[in-house]
Amino acid sequence: MKRLLSILCMTIPSFLFTYGQAPACDGQRYIEEVFTDLTETFDVKYGENITVTGATKELMVDVFEPAGDVEVKRPLLLLIHGGSFVFGDKSDLHDICRSYARRGYVAATMSYRLFDGPIVPLPDSIALVEVVVQSVEDASAALRYFKDNAVNDNTFGIDPDQIVIGGISAGGITSVQVAYMDDNDEIPDFMAVNIDDVYGLAGNSNDLTDVNTDVIGVLNFSGAIYNTAWMDADDEPIYSVHDDGDNVVPYGVGYAAPFFGIPIVSLQGSEAVHGKAIELGINSELVTIENSLAHVSYFNNLSSDIAQEVLLGSSTFVENLVCNDPSSVEELSALMSTTAYPNPSDSEILIEWSADLKDARLLVFDQLGKLVIEKEVSGFSTTVSKENIGTGFFIAKIEAADVNIDAIQLLFR
Repeated sequence: MKRLLSILCMTIPSFLFTYGQAPACDGQRYIEEVFTDLTETFDVKYGENITVTGATKELMVDVFEPAGDVEVKRPLLLLIHGGSFVFGDKSDLHDICRSYARRGYVAATMSYRLFDGPIVPLPDSIALVEVVVQSVEDASAALRYFKDNAVNDNTFGIDPDQIVIGGISAGGITSVQVAYMDDNDEIPDFMAVNIDDVYGLAGNSNDLTDVNTDVIGVLNFSGAIYNTAWMDADDEPIYSVHDDGDNVVPYGVGYAAPFFGIPIVSLQGSEAVHGKAIELGINSELVTIENSLAHVSYFNNLSSDIAQEVLLGSSTFVENLVCNDPSSVEELSALMSTTAYPNPSDSEILIEWSADLKDARLLVFDQLGKLVIEKEVSGFSTTVSKENIGTGFFIAKIEAADVNIDAIQLLFR
């Protein structure tokens, strides 16, 4: 198993959460795979628009729901496939959507306009920028479709105020731009020329142009942003995973090289996004795949330990967004920053938090959701030992009166 370096920085957001707590939050749902059967709906049309060659493209989503679920207002994870904005299909993410749906989410994967011009010669940066802008428009339209449907027909049992956008590679790039790129940002001319004069970045890939595209968080799997200066202090929390030597989308700042290693466009990857988020006080978590020159190596085999760890870690991150619902400034101020180091570790991990706790409890769960440690803690820190729980990936939670503390990922090698 490749070594994971989890850089955990759960900071106090500078905005008040305005979305409501999901009624099904019980410490297991939204984290563990608690459902077996799923309801799957394919090729639901959410819009259409014109491609770079002038063709009309119908835009579809596939939706995955936990079957037999009594909840009718569930969080939605809208996921976008990769493929360098040239290749790929929404079906590429079906198994990932199924994993999230078995945890209690509604998960959807969408098609979007890809570059449909000649591949030889390869598309240049100008052509790809146009397609990226189109993908942002299409993702915005998909968000509008689900929000409008939730308010009216509620076909899929979605809470319109509990939507997370995410994606892999090109889909991660799209997701980050949707969340953090605003019409009033300083956008370079070569990009701005492709933005709709009337509807802006949200575009008009469907006619629901008066519906907002707000999300509560971002799942960024090996994506990037064009410019971290577009990020603002009130932006959405983000969970990122990235290979540190990624040869397609830069981990830090560099050039995307989707075709045979040829640099195409400058991007700022997950490390840069995470650093800017921490600077701004945005809730952010970055999981680094160390010493890896591959691209999205962690999803090569979804049954592998590392893929399961990422799915569990991202689910835990979203569960915290969905279920931790401070209702006042006093409760919000009780949210505490928490760190764990060294992490990963060969022996012992020190967990520290930023306030003096009394009569609190530490709970540690393994990948299957089994409780492996429960003990009383106080003060500002505690330790977890490999000797007591063995190797692998674990989730640690601290329960304390009148304090919300985000879960922590631990990895013992």
